[in-house]
Amino acid sequence: MLRKHKRARSARQEQPPETCRYTAVEHSTKGATMTLTRVAQLAQVSTSTASRYLRGQLKVQSETAARIDAAVRELHYEVRPSASPDTARDHGPVIALIVPELVNPFFAALAEEIATAAAVSDASLVIGVTGRQAQREAKVSDFVAGAEDIDGMIYVGMHRENPRLLQAIADGLPVVVLDEEIADTAGVDTIGVDNYGGAYQATAYLAQLGHRRIAHIAGPRELSTTRDRLRGYRDAMLHADLEVDEDLILHGPYTEQFGASTFPYLTGAAQPPTAVFVGSDIAAVGILGAAELHGLRIPEDLSVIGCDGIRVGEWLRPKLTTLQQPVADLARGALELVHARIAEPETDTVRRTLPLQLVIRGSATPPQH
Repeated sequence: MLRKHKRARSARQEQPPETCRYTAVEHSTKGATMTLTRVAQLAQVSTSTASRYLRGQLKVQSETAARIDAAVRELHYEVRPSASPDTARDHGPVIALIVPELVNPFFAALAEEIATAAAVSDASLVIGVTGRQAQREAKVSDFVAGAEDIDGMIYVGMHRENPRLLQAIADGLPVVVLDEEIADTAGVDTIGVDNYGGAYQATAYLAQLGHRRIAHIAGPRELSTTRDRLRGYRDAMLHADLEVDEDLILHGPYTEQFGASTFPYLTGAAQPPTAVFVGSDIAAVGILGAAELHGLRIPEDLSVIGCDGIRVGEWLRPKLTTLQQPVADLARGALELVHARIAEPETDTVRRTLPLQLVIRGSATPPQH
């Protein structure tokens, strides 16, 4: 559950000389309590935008400023110059982190690293979990956009479309998109990894080991990570002069249940694969866990390479060969970007891509037969 943290605005954010910082005060008119939310609704902006504008922390277009000012007057919403900077919030900004789930160790590790980096930078972090559901992603995006005490958002989605997120960005909320690409966010700061290069490297390594029938367990079709990893897999197969069997490309959620469920399709193929590149470590965990039930030994009968580098992979038997995500660098980079966007909203868009590292362990070996 995502909670609002009521805190005054940061005193460390420099204000333009001509800008006066404001503290909004609710004022009662005609027996109804006029809130900042009402001002934002009348001005057709988010509560966050109205709040930051009135506090002098956000520059908006003149038409938007006029609507907010008019709403303040119409609703008799009282604003007064805030006290001196010494009385303002003496902590850093409040950042919202939106993640699909915490059951998947990759997202849990990412949240932990971001929380650690936030503490070091004197920022406060609130976390929203969407359960990999598009409706909840939209609802949480709305909530964050309307929370006047949240200064920015790091967004990790599992669906390509989120109109509510786009609206929050249009309303001036500083947002950094991490991991999955979101449609129509070309002007938004992003940070992720080279999924194409990583998938190519993993598949090429299996080919170098001597495997000729290589399957690919992929994620949901709409995700950018899925598309990029599939493209890397296909190109590596092509460059190794290996045929891609479309029946050995299976799409599903990044879960251990999906990984385990793929065995009937792998073992039931006319020519079963001797190796598989899995687009997620958690799905690879499912494959390793279910192999014995299907009479297979790993890696003797089936070599497996995962992707993410979750810690549990080191404790499996055999240990999981994987593409290691630079989780700490992703966390620090995302936090740096959102800090920079809060401080300088008008700077150029930044897009960062970090490499994946192939970590060779015991789950991938040359074919035994």
